[in-house]
Amino acid sequence: MKKTIITVRHTESEHHVKNFSGGVSYWNLTALGKDQAFKVGKWLSENESLDDFKMFSSDLPRTFQTAQEICKLVPLKIETTERLREIDLGEGNGIPYDEYDKLISPKPEIYDPNHRSFPHAENDTELWARMKSFYNSILESDENDFILVSHGGALLFLHLVITGKTLDDIRNDYYFGKAGAISKFVIDEGKCFVEYLNKNVI
Repeated sequence: MKKTIITVRHTESEHHVKNFSGGVSYWNLTALGKDQAFKVGKWLSENESLDDFKMFSSDLPRTFQTAQEICKLVPLKIETTERLREIDLGEGNGIPYDEYDKLISPKPEIYDPNHRSFPHAENDTELWARMKSFYNSILESDENDFILVSHGGALLFLHLVITGKTLDDIRNDYYFGKAGAISKFVIDEGKCFVEYLNKNVI
């Protein structure tokens, strides 16, 4: 069954301008972020036919608010889910970056997907499994077309899963988009076709 997946990274959040970490934290969009998200919705309304799409959003405020602004021009019902949350940084969630830099566990010289940046943080293996599980639920769904509003780190992993890459490819910045970036994938007969990746429309 053919599936279409559009992903959107949330727009400017308070933590971006206040120099705090993100992760699982409850920051709101800035005024600029709301304007950016509205522009994303405007671009989508003018360039995609979205009448039959189902929208999922991370339940964290900065993503849900991005989805709300998009839906001012793309009238879809938003379903929130914890599965699209940003990577859980444990003790590093939502703290000032000067404190974050002092507490974070240095990455090993050789990439280890089981490394934890903080004692109770989610590691790459766990985030990969979360994104893989969510993607599989889309493939198994009776619905065909989806908009997913999420976070930079989570979408990096999800994009790799969708395109059939591996964890080793997380070091490829090509798959990591800026705030408000939009990507579109078409899955047909088990093959993934990338129509655009991390397009900047704001």
